[in-house]
Amino acid sequence: MTRIASLVPSGTDLVAALGLADRLVGVSHECDHPVARGLPRLTSSVLPAPDAHPDPAEVDRAVNAAVAAGTPLYRTDTDTLARLRPDVVLAQSICDVCAVSGPEVAGMLPPGSRLVMLTAGDVAGLWRDIRETGAALGRSDAAERLVADVQQRFASVADAVGGRPRPRVLTIEWPDPPFLGGHWVPELIAVAGGTHLLVEPGAPSRRCTWDEVIAADPDVVVLMPCGYDLDAAVAAAPKLPLDRLRASAEGRVWALDANRFTSRCTPMIDHTVHLLAGILHPDAFAAPDAADARRIAAPTPAG
Repeated sequence: MTRIASLVPSGTDLVAALGLADRLVGVSHECDHPVARGLPRLTSSVLPAPDAHPDPAEVDRAVNAAVAAGTPLYRTDTDTLARLRPDVVLAQSICDVCAVSGPEVAGMLPPGSRLVMLTAGDVAGLWRDIRETGAALGRSDAAERLVADVQQRFASVADAVGGRPRPRVLTIEWPDPPFLGGHWVPELIAVAGGTHLLVEPGAPSRRCTWDEVIAADPDVVVLMPCGYDLDAAVAAAPKLPLDRLRASAEGRVWALDANRFTSRCTPMIDHTVHLLAGILHPDAFAAPDAADARRIAAPTPAG
């Protein structure tokens, strides 16, 4: 039986979606899929553990200081990895800030372990990751069925919003300093019936200014800080100049649980497009569950 170690949450999501959860022998410290419970944690962060509502500017400063010093942001427990003797190790090469770097892991693998690199930077890349992982795990047929299933759910959302006005959407992947959502996020907005502003589909997220955000005059703003759950995203909102946004005055600023919905490109993004469609087209889709996304109230004008 193939033994699998996942060093990235998207890898664990993918293994579960392929029906191979019982093959997992170890996961990353950030893996939050239910199948990861109780499994050895193979990675850790070098940064101090944040509180429940970390200050975005402080997190940014800590990350930049580590990068400037040439310090990797994550450690891999090579002793435990060797003891577990995985046949396949899943890692990623998209973002060194988000998870253990796959190229670094390549030199740490136990003898006989095969590294499968997840490289999706857009939705087409997800289909590729599913197929390549399925092939490596001997589940190519299951991988094809999974791709077809997620594509069908995407198509059902796109059909439901077809012909409707497409609100102009701006996504904020980090609040201080502000970064705009990129990679697969603009495509998810498009499937959900919106027009993504300032970042093209497949382009990486990028730093911007609040003046640029205000000038774009979005109809809807989605706050989705990478690595934050919903409560942390909501807690960050009062620090932002939302009072300068028309979308805020119209009650169209939302925070969502980025950990679950936008920070990684996995088969679970079919749930993301349904959530986004509920935000963008509330007359056609049910409103998001309060555990998944929350409307940010307009700031009270200074008296």
